[in-house]
Amino acid sequence: MKQPSSPDLEQSTARLLGDRLLDVPITRARGSARLRLAALLRAACAHPVFAGWPTPVDDWLDEAALLADEVADADARGRVLLRRAVVRMRRLDLDAALDLVQQASDASDAPAGELAACCAISRVRVLLRQQRLDDACQALQAIPLAPPGDASGALRQLALGEYHIEANEVAAARAPLTQALSRLPPELVEERIQASQSLAFVFISLVDLPRALRRLQEARAMLRGAAAWREVIQMDVTLASLLAARGEHAAAQALFAEAAELCRAHPQPELAILIDLGRARSSAAQQQGDEAVAACLRAARGYAEQGNLLGLVSMVLFMAGIQTAGQAFPEAYRTLATGLAIARHRRWPAAEAVFRAHIDRLRDELLGPQRFDEMVARMVRAMRER
Repeated sequence: MKQPSSPDLEQSTARLLGDRLLDVPITRARGSARLRLAALLRAACAHPVFAGWPTPVDDWLDEAALLADEVADADARGRVLLRRAVVRMRRLDLDAALDLVQQASDASDAPAGELAACCAISRVRVLLRQQRLDDACQALQAIPLAPPGDASGALRQLALGEYHIEANEVAAARAPLTQALSRLPPELVEERIQASQSLAFVFISLVDLPRALRRLQEARAMLRGAAAWREVIQMDVTLASLLAARGEHAAAQALFAEAAELCRAHPQPELAILIDLGRARSSAAQQQGDEAVAACLRAARGYAEQGNLLGLVSMVLFMAGIQTAGQAFPEAYRTLATGLAIARHRRWPAAEAVFRAHIDRLRDELLGPQRFDEMVARMVRAMRER
C-alpha cells in the first residue's frame, strides 16, 4: 500500500477528524439514538488521545455509554469500555486500563468476534507497558490470526512489534510494524501514529536514517492534522536532530524554529531547552557563531531556572568552546566568568571548580599569562569607562 506524501497525509487526517467531529452535532440534531451512538463511537475512536492534551473523547464516551444503555446494545457498551481502556493506557493509568479491558471483554456477547480480539490485544499492550513481558507474550500467542480485512489483525501485528521492542528484539519488530502500518484503517489515527513512531525507532536502531526520517515525517503529518501541537513539538525536535546529524542544517533549523514557535504557544520548558541546544549545535556546525551563542544562552538560562547543574555547566562550556574556536577570547572569558558567578550564587562548588579549570586553561594554554592578564585589564577598563 503506497503511503501518501506528508502534506497529503496531514490534510487527509485533518479532513477525516473534522468530518468525525462534525458528525456528532449533526446526528445529535437529526439522528435517532442509534445513529447518535454510532457517530459518537466513530468520533471517539478516530480522535487520538495524548497525556496532558485536551480532548473531547471522554465526553463523547460518557454520552455514548448512556445511549448504549438506552438502546440496550451490548456490543456498543463493550466498545465504549474498550476505548476508555485505551485512553487510560495512553495516559499511563495502566491498572485502570487493565480493569476496563476486562470489563469490555466481559461485555462482549461474541467471544470469538472482533471486539473480543481487540480486547485481548489491548490487554497485551497494557501488559507490555507494565513491563510484564512473559504475561504479554503468553496472551499474544493465545490470540488467533484474524481474517483478511479485520482491523484486529493489524492491531495484533502492532502489539507484536511493540513486544519485540520491549523485549529488546528491535530488528524483529520491523516486519510486524510494517505490516500493521500497511493494514491499519485510516480511521485509527492514534494507532497509525504509534506504528509510524515505533517503526521510526526501529530504523534509528538499525542506523537506517532515511527510512526513520520518512516514518517520523508521517507521524508528524498526522499529528499536525490532529492539531496535537505538543506532540508536534516533539516530532519537530526529533526530526531536526536527525537532519542536523546528516548535515541538513537548513531543514533542521526550520523545524527547530517551528518547534520554538509552538513552545511559546504551548509551553514545555524541557523541550524548549532541547530546541535551543539543537539550534546551537546546528548553528555551530555551520560556523554561525552569533546564532549558536544566542541559542546557548537561552538553553543555559533554562537549565539555571530548573536548577539543572549538569545542563548549565554543559551549555556554558559549549558556548565558551564556540567562542574560543572563533578566537573570540574576551567573549569566552566573559562566558566562563558568568558561569562561575552563577555557580557561586547557587552554591554549586563542583560547577565552580569546572569553570575555574577552564578559565585556567584559557589563561595558561591558549593565551598565556601575559596576554590573558592584558585582555582582562582591557575588559576592566572598558567597563569602568561606560
